[in-house]
Amino acid sequence: GGTARELGAGAAASPTPAGFQTADVVVQPAPDINALVVRGTGLRVVPMAQNRDLWIDEAMLALNLVERTPAGLLEPLAWNQGAPAGFLLATKATIAAAGASEWGLRLLPFVASVLGVAGFAWVSRRVLAPPAAALALALFAVNPVLTSYAAECKQYAVDAAAAVGLLGVSLGLLRGTSGGWRYAVLAACGAAAVWFSHPAAFVLGGIGTALLADAAHQRDRRRLLAAAAAVGCWLASFAACYALTMKHLGNSRYLLDYWAGHFLPVPPTGPGDAVWLVDHAVDFFVYPGGLGGSEFAMGTLAALLGLMGVVELWRRRWPLAVALVLPAALALAASGAQKYPFAGRLLLFLVPLALLAVAEGACRVAACLRAVHPAAGPLLVGLLLLGSALEAAQSFKRPARHEQITEVLGELRARLRTGDRVYLYYGGVPAFTFYTRDNPLPVPVTFGAESRADRAAYRDELRRFAGEPRVWLVFAHRYRDEESLLRAHAEALGECRDEVRRPGAAAYLYDFRAARER
Repeated sequence: GGTARELGAGAAASPTPAGFQTADVVVQPAPDINALVVRGTGLRVVPMAQNRDLWIDEAMLALNLVERTPAGLLEPLAWNQGAPAGFLLATKATIAAAGASEWGLRLLPFVASVLGVAGFAWVSRRVLAPPAAALALALFAVNPVLTSYAAECKQYAVDAAAAVGLLGVSLGLLRGTSGGWRYAVLAACGAAAVWFSHPAAFVLGGIGTALLADAAHQRDRRRLLAAAAAVGCWLASFAACYALTMKHLGNSRYLLDYWAGHFLPVPPTGPGDAVWLVDHAVDFFVYPGGLGGSEFAMGTLAALLGLMGVVELWRRRWPLAVALVLPAALALAASGAQKYPFAGRLLLFLVPLALLAVAEGACRVAACLRAVHPAAGPLLVGLLLLGSALEAAQSFKRPARHEQITEVLGELRARLRTGDRVYLYYGGVPAFTFYTRDNPLPVPVTFGAESRADRAAYRDELRRFAGEPRVWLVFAHRYRDEESLLRAHAEALGECRDEVRRPGAAAYLYDFRAARER
């Protein structure tokens, strides 16, 4: 409440940060900036400390990491996985030193996420007025998707941190400061970033376009050549990265089918395609933007505030606005080319850029609302913060990707008898394979097959166990009601004698002797 009042009341006090006008002037931090960095870091420690089991996506990537050599990680990955080569090699080095535990596998994303909080604080203080900078950082700190992916063996937290880092490195140039060393540092950082983050290419596209356009507008030949040289370094690095490690991803039938519906319709064929664009834009602010919330439907409002913020930033310094907006446009273009889905966690890299615009727009509106009612501005800011904070709290209490298969397997091992059989639901295969790779179960295990298009096949799979007295059905990462469906088939064949339940995973012991008698 106090923070919301300060942000809302102070929105008009300092409309333009001093550091944005003069390159050598450093913006003084808002009173709560340092505290917000600490809080944001603490929120990222929470899911890391929970030390949850690897869920299906993490397990599939982890199997590649533990089973392959560093050179093997540069080849197309198994389990329909895709990740930047630099991220894979760095994680491989981490687990070689710290062990292939959940903690070791998640260390790199966690460190990247924590550095992202500190980097975003630095960037926001130099782009926005103190109240808007504090709001942007608060939204970044409590974003439920950023905090969640801070403790996952996936590259998405690194994507967001890379976007923050690239914006920070380029910020002096975007606000008109000259200096050949700045271009050299930016060229090197950009060339490295594309190996650690696939969507870093979109961020660099926005930055490079802004720098080239600004230099051309100012008719500054030296800056134009320096910017062109930096862009050339990025393009050469990206071309090498694409040819060596990324080319196969765009042709993956599995990934194209998985993300079907999230590619921009090109060419547009009717009004529905325009609706697609609006829906996906609003959906972005909900997830992964973290500004939707189950308690407060703020996605549309957040999108409008972001648009207003971009307009204000354009008025203040248009190259920065270009750098913030163009990455989304490039991602959309790649989506239209069927190369990059415009949805979900793949857009986490855009969240830092969007939150700067949303915070700017929110503080502009809050300042205008002061004339209507003194509490209106703080209420708007408070709703933005509260929605994200509640979502983060709920994600800690009931994590969306919580699949404690190791606890189920531990109980299962204690209850196994000679002659038992195990049927493993297909969604649990990756995590089961990872966690039993060095200690297999001492009984036969049958891996189930995905049969979403022919659900009667699940019944046929269980019929193979007719006559068996002890068959364990093990589940993790269930798809919709398939666990209930399989259990219904099992109940028709026999009787449940025992069960083990844990968050996101379960095992049931069935006696199928009656099925043979029928």
